[in-house]
Amino acid sequence: MKAVGNRNTMAASLSLTQLSSGNPIYDKYYRQVDPSDSGRVAAADAALFLKRSGLADLILGKIWDLSDSERKGSLNKQQFFIALRLVACAQNGLEVALKNLNVAVPPPKFHDSSSPLSAGGVSVDAPWVVKPEEKMKFDSIFDSLGPVGGMLSGDKVKPVLLNSKLPVDILGRVWELSDLDRDGMLDKDEFSVAMYLVYRALEGEPVPMSLPPPLVPPSKRKKPAVSPVMPLLPSPPSVKDSRSSHAGPKSAPHPPKPAPAPAPTPAAAPWVVTPAEKAKYDELFSKTDGDMDGLGVRTRSQRYFPENGAALCHTGTYLGAV
Repeated sequence: MKAVGNRNTMAASLSLTQLSSGNPIYDKYYRQVDPSDSGRVAAADAALFLKRSGLADLILGKIWDLSDSERKGSLNKQQFFIALRLVACAQNGLEVALKNLNVAVPPPKFHDSSSPLSAGGVSVDAPWVVKPEEKMKFDSIFDSLGPVGGMLSGDKVKPVLLNSKLPVDILGRVWELSDLDRDGMLDKDEFSVAMYLVYRALEGEPVPMSLPPPLVPPSKRKKPAVSPVMPLLPSPPSVKDSRSSHAGPKSAPHPPKPAPAPAPTPAAAPWVVTPAEKAKYDELFSKTDGDMDGLGVRTRSQRYFPENGAALCHTGTYLGAV
């Protein structure tokens, strides 16, 4: 605990210039989440922005926990710079840890959600790095595992991954990166991503913290949303409509049906919790709500990155220690 406290103190002592290495891009990013320069970034705004880094939710949850050192559920400017610096560390293959804040790394990158490119800045039509011959081999392995409805459960994929003899934490990251839709199962393309990462790791290449854009299967890349063209003026009446307008007087419309009377609202039933019990439970809650945010005991990273719980569950269930 003392070591953790020392690292938090060290992080808090770093200036904005030290954290940004003097790069103005950090200030630019900050202005996007705090345009009014209030000095605080709300958790929801920070979460939406950081997810544009392309990092896994598990990594983003850790970044949040390290940045929100005051446990206030929001970030000041220096803490947001710490989050940006940790994102840069993760994107460059470094451990997400406060000790790496002093390591020189390029600035973090965030994809533009309004860009016609998919996440990470790869074109929808860009070639996939998984070669056709590799895909055929991976598809053959996929079919041999007995998929159901074109999907493999984690229980069926786990033995194949463990057979690689790679460390369990590395395999957990492989699963996290390949389960692109976070449904706890892999389709053929997601399985190919997993196998590609495993084979590269066996060749000595590091497993990235976030999935490189060229490794995103074409079937999973986001196509640019095209807004429908709305007519500026109402369409002219059709020939049929114009003829009917001269055919003679229209029949009188039917009188509207009376609206049904609203159902009577049932009387509220008495609450089964007595006032004495309510007071006791309120006192118990106040003891667990240490940071007075009204949420009680809960993992903070799961609060702001809700998918985090699923990612942890995937890793623990399918790729847990054996």
